[in-house]
Amino acid sequence: MQAVVVTKDTGSPELKSGIAIPVPGPEEALVKVIRAGICATDLEIIKGYAGFEGIVGHEFIGKVEKVNSESEASANWIGKRVAGEINVFCNVCDICKSDDYIRKRNHCPDRTVMGIVNKNGTYAEYLTLPLQNLLEIPENVTDLQACFVEPLAAACRIVEQGLVSTGYKVAIVGDGKLGLLIAEVMAQQDCHVTIFGRHWDKMNLCPVKITKVLSDGSEELINKYRDCFDVVVEVTGNMGGLMLTSEITRPLGTVVLKTTCASGGTEFNTSPFVVKEIKLNGSRCGPFANAIKYLKDGKINVDKLITKVYPFKEAITAIEHAGKKGTLKIQLKME
Repeated sequence: MQAVVVTKDTGSPELKSGIAIPVPGPEEALVKVIRAGICATDLEIIKGYAGFEGIVGHEFIGKVEKVNSESEASANWIGKRVAGEINVFCNVCDICKSDDYIRKRNHCPDRTVMGIVNKNGTYAEYLTLPLQNLLEIPENVTDLQACFVEPLAAACRIVEQGLVSTGYKVAIVGDGKLGLLIAEVMAQQDCHVTIFGRHWDKMNLCPVKITKVLSDGSEELINKYRDCFDVVVEVTGNMGGLMLTSEITRPLGTVVLKTTCASGGTEFNTSPFVVKEIKLNGSRCGPFANAIKYLKDGKINVDKLITKVYPFKEAITAIEHAGKKGTLKIQLKME
């Protein structure tokens, strides 16, 4: 099969042929990939983040071709279109043996993570996943839309964590792909939502009910919105965005961190977080079932977030395009 592979030796992605089709282990499925989405995390992985080597990618829609299971009922998966949760937990450790599914899903200490930690990912013609990770895609959800399930689920995680309530004033700092998906999910909640971004064309993709603010970093802007919001979701991945959140979050409010601060300076002033007693909440992978329901019910429109779909043979060009400023979602379509 063909796949996009990264190694420490090359330091760049390579589209390789002749790679063996993976063999599903016990209680796993072999999935033929239909589409794969290119994520900002993938771009960081390609640059060397986390030291990953192997096949990149974690967003996909595919069709089950084979299952390796002693259960006859498992054969019902064959032929179904599926998305798959990216964390593969061990089912052995104390966390996995507990009744806390969310903790197991996100925090098994021995987990592998598709395309990120010790497990090949989605930029390939085939992949394997445990049957417990698969979710069927409804017929009325297109392949293009289904490829958004993973990032949309990450946006849904904020609600799953119980961080927003009726009547809350919620701000989103950052108008990139994830920020726009979070805006869509927040618009479904009974709260008042404002997005701060640097691009009117992106913010205008948000639902009409969301207030859009051009974030210029000015003192005038900060004074206008200081201590204004109950919950602020930081999605810029830079220190400037994080410090803006400290200004616009009310005392005893909550800041939700959805990205790592990988650029934009290293000086972190803890003072406003301490003085205002702001709660900091990390937020990672979320509930796939909730994301799929939003798509099935037509409540969230992800089609508008597509910049371009590339054939898989042009994967390297697609990755380069995804890394350009202003680009929203790039997808790879298998042929």
